[in-house]
Amino acid sequence: MMEHPIPGAGGRHRQTLSYGQSPDLSLQPRQVLAREVQDLRSLYQRQGVYTEGMKRSLQSLVRLNKSAWVGVFEK
Repeated sequence: MMEHPIPGAGGRHRQTLSYGQSPDLSLQPRQVLAREVQDLRSLYQRQGVYTEGMKRSLQSLVRLNKSAWVGVFEK
């Protein structure tokens, strides 16, 4: 997710639940990843841009996180 280059211009990143928040360290990494992906899915759906391609991209994002951080997202 890209932030607009001009400060104060907004963008989707600023519309996410986690923008500008400190991380909730009581949550497991798996919970955080699921929450963030669900937040993005909801945001894209509200804006009418959630397509099959977007769905595949979010699934790929989850796979990339799991492969980059082996064992971190285990149950």
